[in-house]
Amino acid sequence: MEAEAAAAERQDFAAYGQRLTSGEGGFFFFPIRHHSPACALHLAAALAEIRPRAIVLEMPADFEPLLPLLSHPDIRLPIAIVSVADGERASDERLPVGYWPFSATSPEWAALRLAGEFGSAVILADRESGARLAAARSEKKGETGEDGEEAPRQDEPRQDEPRQDERSQDETGPTLLTDEGQLAYSHYADGLVKRLGVRDFNEAWDRLFESRAAEKDWRGFFRDVGIHCALSRLATPAEEIAADDTLAREACMRGAMAKAQVLSGDGPIAVITGGFHTPVMIDPPPERPEEAKVQAGPGIQTKSYLIRYTHDHLDRINGYGAGMPSPRWYERLQQRIAEGHDDPFTEAATDVVLDLTQRLRRDRPNFTPPLPSLAATVAQAQALADLRGLQGPGRAEILDAARSCLMKGEDPRNGSPLMEALLAELTGEGIGEVPSGAGAPPLVEAVRRRARALGFRIEDGTERNRLLDIHRKPRHLAASRFLHVMTLLGTGFGRCLRGPDWAGGVATDVLFEEWTYRWSPAVESRLVALSIDGDTVERAADAVLARRVQALGEEGQAKNAHAAIRLLMIAAQAGLARSCGALIAAIGPAVATDPDFGRVAVCLSMLDNLQRGRKALGFAGMPGPDELRLIAYRRAIDLLPDLVTARDEDVPRYVDALATLNEIAEAGAQAGEGEQPLDLDLLDEGVAALIGADLAPRAAGAVAAIGHMSGRLSAEALATCVIGPLQFSVGEPPARVEALAGLLAVQPALLKRTPALLERLDLVLAGFDEADFIEVLPALRLAFTALAPDETDALAAVIAQAKGSDLDLAPRFSGGLTETEMLANARLNATFAELMQADGLGLWLEERAP
Repeated sequence: MEAEAAAAERQDFAAYGQRLTSGEGGFFFFPIRHHSPACALHLAAALAEIRPRAIVLEMPADFEPLLPLLSHPDIRLPIAIVSVADGERASDERLPVGYWPFSATSPEWAALRLAGEFGSAVILADRESGARLAAARSEKKGETGEDGEEAPRQDEPRQDEPRQDERSQDETGPTLLTDEGQLAYSHYADGLVKRLGVRDFNEAWDRLFESRAAEKDWRGFFRDVGIHCALSRLATPAEEIAADDTLAREACMRGAMAKAQVLSGDGPIAVITGGFHTPVMIDPPPERPEEAKVQAGPGIQTKSYLIRYTHDHLDRINGYGAGMPSPRWYERLQQRIAEGHDDPFTEAATDVVLDLTQRLRRDRPNFTPPLPSLAATVAQAQALADLRGLQGPGRAEILDAARSCLMKGEDPRNGSPLMEALLAELTGEGIGEVPSGAGAPPLVEAVRRRARALGFRIEDGTERNRLLDIHRKPRHLAASRFLHVMTLLGTGFGRCLRGPDWAGGVATDVLFEEWTYRWSPAVESRLVALSIDGDTVERAADAVLARRVQALGEEGQAKNAHAAIRLLMIAAQAGLARSCGALIAAIGPAVATDPDFGRVAVCLSMLDNLQRGRKALGFAGMPGPDELRLIAYRRAIDLLPDLVTARDEDVPRYVDALATLNEIAEAGAQAGEGEQPLDLDLLDEGVAALIGADLAPRAAGAVAAIGHMSGRLSAEALATCVIGPLQFSVGEPPARVEALAGLLAVQPALLKRTPALLERLDLVLAGFDEADFIEVLPALRLAFTALAPDETDALAAVIAQAKGSDLDLAPRFSGGLTETEMLANARLNATFAELMQADGLGLWLEERAP
């Protein structure tokens, strides 16, 4: 009975597959997988034979105005339609974005091209992109509770699924409108992978379907694809299908079929949808109006554009949720099949190996394999295909053969430069091109022109480095500001590897910035989303800056001066100093009312850095930053009494803040050009009020050090305050050194400059027995880490002199070279360069172009 039931079930599925391409009711159904060359080639053959009067295509209906552009001869694939949604609020900056990519292997692309050739009407059958984006936003919001906590799940995600917190991290993140996770990650797909003994669904699909790309039986091909997709749907729980907008989308697709049916003309109707949806296209389920109404839901307003796309973003391995991995490989394969080669798979595999060799010679000459190994790779890929019953080597066979024939002594678990190059060759580095009349927003074109004018290469998706001499070359400074403004805009175009850190006051005197940059679809779609803000980089940046300032208030950070000053730094590096009036006006009150002494000191430090770098940051001649520095300085003085009531955990932070305040006050007491001096007397008076107060030991040591420097505390009194706890064993061993640690934090040079202090410390340490000394040694070592290396050397020299030691602290290497030594070094350098060239490492010696 079980055998009979199984046979009957197989017959039912076979009959279902036959119905798809029989023209039942005037419809031909073509279940596809996005970006599958086999689907594209067989679909082209089918459409050429049946000559449909209409094509019902699974694409958002609002993309219809863009269809004429898709037939433009200037298009170079890959490209994408990007749909940008309006924000819910005027201050929304990260707007929902949806992508519909086209590659040379897209079945949809083949259908659209042939529709124009045959004069077939095209009806886009999916829900509008705004409805799709609204549904995706609602689904992501539903994955977390209202308080932001992760909603409980009934089961754990499979290993091949993204984690819940990763999927719902950004509810306005890009949405792939071609997503086919239900097909690729179904329980049926999991079982198929195990049954075939392959590594993943992609390899299973290749064996079952891409290996048949060169066959001529399109009916048999779509029959089998349709059965596969029907099984995937049957294995998917109904509640999972109903969890998103799938049912509403399928209702729209059936509505599009009804529209096509009433069109005049001869010929059948071709229905081209993702394979997961095909079963309910040919056999519609009973209508449930109440369910369709819930699923449909309201949409959001969108605008759609054509943008350039890249092979890298088409690659599933790089995170693309629909379509094939290694897109350049499938393009090669499709091209060889279209050219009519007898063995297109081997021809395409040979192309990959030869191009890999060229890539290695160009980028990694020391990894270039010998010719016999290359020939063996192609031969083994063919042998693996024969062993696996395939018509020719596919992606998996090429990778397996390369691991066997090209990797020598490498552990594949640790990565391989050669395999990385092979994967890059299989993926491709191409970037598409859209026609000039495609209607891209002016902002996109303005950014492209600016990038090219400043020497950035954006013709492909390759990541490149750029070294900028920002202080001496105006064009390099302009390029730096362009990269910073693109960062402010959130495009992800560039990433700064090194350069001045004005917010942290680190490396502010360096002359160069080093960036890595890369043009990508994400850059272009982000600019499309910002195009409503203006047609130039400056106008868009001004709008983004205004929204960021507004958001500080909406997020309850109106008084967060630290966040506002950091934003001011970012804007200044982007060349927007003249647009920061509102931001500067907001920072003043925020600093003046901030109740935290440590935070105010950090703000003062940032503002002091800004004032010192005012020329480089574009604030020269503007009074605002200097006035903010004065406000922060006075506020820090006002908060000095908080040292008395500071909690134990806040004391180290407050002492660091006092050190910052003291350093800035001393440096700012003498006004530079175009700035007001800081009143050092204000700090002296504030510190004087704390002398003798009931302070924590570390704070007391810091206050005593500053008090001594201002002449309000004698050297003997300073020594008693700082060394007394250590001398008289006051408190636990670590606490005895706290006062000394406070002094070293704010005035490390005092120990060297004050003989009474150093003599007292020497006397105390000399009186310790070994056990006492070991007991306080860890705390002493920690305290002395406040000294910089040169300060440590200077203190050591003073101690050595006092002890009559002949300690030699002179530099170990002489700075002078004789002419003979210089010539010898030059010859040695030339010999080394020759050896590097001989070993194929000459590229390492080349200077990178700015």
